[in-house]
Amino acid sequence: MKINFFKGFISGNSIKVFLVLTVVILVNSCSDDPVVLPILTTLKVNPDDVTTNSAILKGRITYLGNAKIIEYGIELSKNQLFTPSDTNGIKSSPDTGIFAIEFKNLDPGTLYYFKAYLVINTAQVYSQNVEKFTTKSK
Repeated sequence: MKINFFKGFISGNSIKVFLVLTVVILVNSCSDDPVVLPILTTLKVNPDDVTTNSAILKGRITYLGNAKIIEYGIELSKNQLFTPSDTNGIKSSPDTGIFAIEFKNLDPGTLYYFKAYLVINTAQVYSQNVEKFTTKSK
C-alpha cells in the first residue's frame, strides 16, 4: 500500500507560495554586515552653563558604529518620561567627542531632564543615562 502524504496537501499554488517565501527568507538572511549602533552618553550639567532661561547641555559620542548618523543632539523635558519633550540637534555626521547644545526660553526655577540622542535612518539611539538640572530662579 502506497500512501502519498503530500497528495492534496500541496497544490501548484502552495508550491509557488512556498518557493517565493523561501527566496524572500534567503535574500533577507544574506544581508550585509549587521548594524553596529553608536554609543553615546549624557554629561552632567555644569552649573555655570545654566541661567534663569537658558542652559548649555552636553553629550559625548564615544563610538560611531557603522550606521550612518544623520543628526545628533539633546532631548529636553520637564517630565522624566520625556512626554512632551523638545529636541535641539545638529543635522550632520558627527565625530567622536563632546558636543554642546544650547536651549533658550526655559522657565526660571524649573527642573528639567535631558539625554543625548542620535538619529540613524529613521531610528533614534539614546544615551543610557538621563541627567537633570534646575534653571536659576529670578
